[in-house]
Amino acid sequence: MYLRLGWVVGQVGLGFAISIIIFSNMITLATALSMSSIVTNIRIGTGGAYSIITKSLGLEAGGAIGIPLYLSQAISVAFYITGFSECWISVFKMHNPILVSLIAWMCILIVSYISAKLAFRLQYFIMALVLMSLFSIFLGGGNHFVAASLGGGLRLENFWVVFAVFFPAVTGVLAGASMSGELIDPKKSIPKGTLWAVGMTFIIYTSLAVWFSRNASAQELVENTSIVIELGKWKGLVVAGIMGATLSSAIAMFVGAPRTLVALGKHSIVPLSNSFARVNKKGEPTTSILLTSLLVLLTLLLGTLNKVASLLTMIFLITYGMINLSVFIEQSIGITSFRPTFRIPRIVSFIGSIGCLIVMFLINVKFSIMALSLVIAIYVLLLRREIKIHSPDVRSGLLIFLAEKFAKMAARLPYHPKIWKPNVLVPVEDMDLLFKVIPFIETIVAPEGRIHFFKVIERDFGDENQDLQTYSSYKDEIRERLNQVVSIMLEKDLYVETSVVEAANLTAGSVTIMQAVKDMFFPPNTLFCLMDTMTDEHYLTRIMSAASNEGLGIIAFRFHTEHQLGEGGIINLWIRQGSPNIDLAVLVALQIQKNWNGEFRLVQAVTEEKEVEEAYLYLDKLKKLIRVPQEVKTKVLVGHFRNVLKEVPPADVNIFGMPDKPDLSLVKEVFEAVQTSVLFLRDSEHESAIA
Repeated sequence: MYLRLGWVVGQVGLGFAISIIIFSNMITLATALSMSSIVTNIRIGTGGAYSIITKSLGLEAGGAIGIPLYLSQAISVAFYITGFSECWISVFKMHNPILVSLIAWMCILIVSYISAKLAFRLQYFIMALVLMSLFSIFLGGGNHFVAASLGGGLRLENFWVVFAVFFPAVTGVLAGASMSGELIDPKKSIPKGTLWAVGMTFIIYTSLAVWFSRNASAQELVENTSIVIELGKWKGLVVAGIMGATLSSAIAMFVGAPRTLVALGKHSIVPLSNSFARVNKKGEPTTSILLTSLLVLLTLLLGTLNKVASLLTMIFLITYGMINLSVFIEQSIGITSFRPTFRIPRIVSFIGSIGCLIVMFLINVKFSIMALSLVIAIYVLLLRREIKIHSPDVRSGLLIFLAEKFAKMAARLPYHPKIWKPNVLVPVEDMDLLFKVIPFIETIVAPEGRIHFFKVIERDFGDENQDLQTYSSYKDEIRERLNQVVSIMLEKDLYVETSVVEAANLTAGSVTIMQAVKDMFFPPNTLFCLMDTMTDEHYLTRIMSAASNEGLGIIAFRFHTEHQLGEGGIINLWIRQGSPNIDLAVLVALQIQKNWNGEFRLVQAVTEEKEVEEAYLYLDKLKKLIRVPQEVKTKVLVGHFRNVLKEVPPADVNIFGMPDKPDLSLVKEVFEAVQTSVLFLRDSEHESAIA
């Protein structure tokens, strides 16, 4: 304001200078409005921006912003102290700048350590100095009148370079929010104080821009950045105002930064969290204050401020952008819990989010990328830590919102077999066997398929004497075991759902489930049966018939308890020319081969020797149609199907097409002949191996 605003006017003229002020304040105002809205919807607690982001986007997102934000706040104190020292030395040239900085650092530390209330009481005195300095400036002026020029300016720098110089002047919008834990009524104080601050600074900046343009030429404004001191009526008051402004910012950051560290400590985001979360009897975070003071001291002594100045601005801008984004997300996903008493249009938070991102790259592309990379890296590290502390956030709501939107869009489009992927519905009979075959189900479904396990509990609804408590306990036990299955699957990043239903019999319950899930957003397309547990041939026939009627493909699996899945490398895919079940069989074989990183061979049985050549030609043609490597082996066996089963080359699993009517005796015969786990598959109308 004191030393750069005149330079801005001199560079681009009054008109463009005011446009820079307006654009900058639009972003600041959007952030202030978003922050005001969200703090009236949550109990903000300690930590200011960190608390806001955490309660909207989760601890990981809050920590990813909070850690660099804390460091930026701490290092910023050194910037302000350095600015104070430079102004002091301009008056008292004989003083040592390092000594002045150290004395200022020590005084701010003592004030902050004693009490935050004392620190902010001093702000009233400093504010009085700033107001008197402004009074001195507006009463002063040049010896000659310079007409205000809207389009003047030397234009030695382009518009965006000048904008980048000015923009840090409006990045103090979170100063009050950083004290959220100290406020009696933050829901009232933060919106009121922040919006008044934004409004007043806009008026002051605009008035000063006009004053500069009327009291000095463009040449003078560009060449003499301290011209405001010379033009002020009482130069001493202007110097005191500059010192007061830098000292005020230093105190605000020195008090706010430890509060951010306290909040990070309470959520175990940083090392030694218990120490940093601790406060004394007066409520002062002494350990956090001492660490902050040490960081400030090191920064002052290292003297590398200019090298990281742009990076710090990027961190503040990312923070402001995330606050706007948090509000935009909560406004957009339509959750009932978002009902702030301070409401803003959605366009405001959207402009704030995009504006912050644009400004970052306009100011400095390199530091923008560095800051974003730092935040993303911290976020990934915190995700890997799997923080267990519960924190209300809207990330799941956002993902559900997007899923619903895309599902509605997809529902309007026609289905094509080209988009088929395995989404299996698995009836559960024997829980112990299920745990054994989970790896194979994963092999069929991974990486992008889905699984829905369901369990039918038979119950006589007409029996008034039945023990309902026993049924309830049994259901709870089943759900608990199914949740164990879900946990295993989720570790592999698979989409898993479960259902438990009571029905008069297994068939009725299974049909109910199939009909219920048919119209879900993500319906299953294939029934996966564990034939080892389905010894009732009538039930197996009925459930497969029902699955076909509901448009589901069928995979019937017989698990070889001794051989199991072998080494998980080779698949025999049995092909019958003209079979209606080739598509699903090929797709499943390809899924298994891909996840096993193994190989499969195409096997065909013919009854006569003269059919062998034609069979090999058919298999070679099929390989081209289904787009598998030509090195995939083919094998033609001569003889009746039942007789050649024992001649099949060794494999870890054999895949067959399914007869129209399930024949358990044939399944048993095939199973014993090949001595591997086997799959029997039946197509629906929704698969295509050549699409």
